[in-house]
Amino acid sequence: MKTQKLEANTTQKATVKPFVTPRTSRSSKPGAVCSYGKSEKGQNEDEVQYAWNLVNNYTHRDIDELLDFAKPATTAGQEAAAQNVDFISDAMERILTKKRLPNGSGLDRRLLQKFANGIDEWMKVGSSLPSEKPLYGYFSNFALFVAQCLKSVAAGNNPHVAHLILPADRSDFKPDDSNDSRRIDVGLALRGIGASVECVSLGSYADTLCIVEAKYSRNLDENALMQLFLYSANLYARQGNRRYLWGLTICADEVYACMMLNDGLFVSPAMRISELAGRKMLISWLVRWSMCPDDLLGYDPTMHRVTVHSDVDVVGSDNDDVDDIRYRIDCYDDESMETIKYVTKRTIMSADDILGRHTRCFVATRYSGSDAYSSATEVVIKDAWPPTNYPPLEDPRDEIKLLRKIHDTFKNDAPDHIYPELIVGGHVRLDQEAVSAIDTTDAIFKVAGVNRIDPPSDSDAESAWKYQPLRAHRRIVMSPVGHSIKTVQNEAELIIVLVEAMQCYSSVLDGCGVLHRDISTNNILVVRDGKDTIPRGLLIDFDFAVKVDTHERSARPERSGTLPYMSIANILNLDTPRTALDDWESLLYVVCWLATVGITSSHRASDAELEKKPIKQWRIGSPEEIAKAKRLHMHSGDTFKFGVVDEFCEQYELLPRFAIALHNALFDNDKCPGAHLGLGGNRTTDSSIDPLVKRGAHIEAIVANLKKVLDKFKLEALAAL
Repeated sequence: MKTQKLEANTTQKATVKPFVTPRTSRSSKPGAVCSYGKSEKGQNEDEVQYAWNLVNNYTHRDIDELLDFAKPATTAGQEAAAQNVDFISDAMERILTKKRLPNGSGLDRRLLQKFANGIDEWMKVGSSLPSEKPLYGYFSNFALFVAQCLKSVAAGNNPHVAHLILPADRSDFKPDDSNDSRRIDVGLALRGIGASVECVSLGSYADTLCIVEAKYSRNLDENALMQLFLYSANLYARQGNRRYLWGLTICADEVYACMMLNDGLFVSPAMRISELAGRKMLISWLVRWSMCPDDLLGYDPTMHRVTVHSDVDVVGSDNDDVDDIRYRIDCYDDESMETIKYVTKRTIMSADDILGRHTRCFVATRYSGSDAYSSATEVVIKDAWPPTNYPPLEDPRDEIKLLRKIHDTFKNDAPDHIYPELIVGGHVRLDQEAVSAIDTTDAIFKVAGVNRIDPPSDSDAESAWKYQPLRAHRRIVMSPVGHSIKTVQNEAELIIVLVEAMQCYSSVLDGCGVLHRDISTNNILVVRDGKDTIPRGLLIDFDFAVKVDTHERSARPERSGTLPYMSIANILNLDTPRTALDDWESLLYVVCWLATVGITSSHRASDAELEKKPIKQWRIGSPEEIAKAKRLHMHSGDTFKFGVVDEFCEQYELLPRFAIALHNALFDNDKCPGAHLGLGGNRTTDSSIDPLVKRGAHIEAIVANLKKVLDKFKLEALAAL
């Protein structure tokens, strides 16, 4: 089960169905931390529910302007595209009606007739047919017809046709790089203009331009969209250089084009194949995709895909540790205004959702003129699309600015712990109309000549497709390189890593005035100097961090973070400042989660066991239901022990005591005990005050006790190694 990020400065749309997080099979397996407590059937049910939410709350239908997002970059190219559409549409109608092709057209009627037979059958299916399978071939024939015509156009020295859009040579198939059992109906691929016009070998999401999902009835258009959105998330996961996605759905004789951005899913009007206008519109889409530059197909022109072959010399590394698909990445620094090139070794985090920030992380080294991986110092490249309420370079919450502040604070007075060291930080820049511009949501909309509009506070207006949050494409190069927290070998190592990460947290808050606000298993990494060395903990991902007053050390109330580690006040979005105590509370939930799930494969509980654990309630339900479960579990030492700690893996000795000590400092202290209003009335002097609000007056004392807990258990953990 994928953990869900909640972004405070984007609109959270209403969900009629329960508040659950969708599974991402690409990065989790049954029993792992991120798929906690769910059987494969349960995870699939969650994904179906999630897809329902996408279609009903984020999808905008019948957008006439959508075709303008896919067009050649120049005026001459756009004029050529329009001419090509007319030319191909005319040729298709002539062949379908058995008329002669114009003299000098350069078209081979014999080749086109082969494809036209399937198109003719497609035109006759009406609103439904017994099975969707014939649609795979019908659509492939249509795409091949258009490609054959474009190839003939290109042979006539037309410089504007960039590539051919060709269907896969198999349908209803499971891609080779898929980690689930789902099968896509049709895949489309890009090929050079010199390629043969035929169905191509396409076995992976990594090589797929877009997915085509088919249904046998016009009435199943929502089902087709649900499948398209779920499956297309795999394209983000397998293609590190995708900015956004395209897709198609077929419902009997109707076709829809879909564009998938970070916060909105846009669908064209229906193209009815039985009608001339519908056929011509589908031709328009295929022609424009064939003639527009790669960035308008959703690819990132600053990330150049590199395929490693067996003869590539990988210096200083085992070949098994190098991805087959890597990238040469341009990293622009906002401060120096210089671009430094890096070449990746492997992807350590892929985009895991059809919506959101699409954060990706790569291990890389400086590019030295060769795509071969070298033994140079490794760095981490983070590529993401965070939301912003400001012009990108003026955003005070820009992670780049916060990391630069941390760098400047610690460069002359380095702390004992490790911390993320910024090397390069900047906004991705693209060339638009011969001008270098920051890659943002606005830049994507500008291509179509459409002005994006900030979402209004009035939720009734949110259905307008132009109301989209502004996102900025940022890229950060930093060190050191860490590994997943799941790579710790025992509970002692886990405690050491968590303690060091929180020491970093405290130094950054005290010395830089930066409140992290997203303590989670994903944001604490393990760093080792050698194979058998004592691990160190690295706190990363300051996407949700904010600059706070170094004396007040609090931020305005807003909901942000990662389920199931969010504090109770954060989940409920209580009208009380967010402070360090919210992040310390998240640390407690991280400890409890890992101790329940198991930190190594030998300790990991089965799905059936995990399904029965009480802390399952921390992930599923409405925010109010999740918060209620946490309040009950945290309210007293007894409720915490019996409801949470007693469910830890029985092999652990340090983690139960560590969790109890953290809980005592946070919830069972003499200043503001308890976590639940109205439970155990003698626990507070004023039962009308929420203890989670009351503890805000005792932050320094509580944090001081928490730090003592860390010091004590780090010594015990070191002694246990």
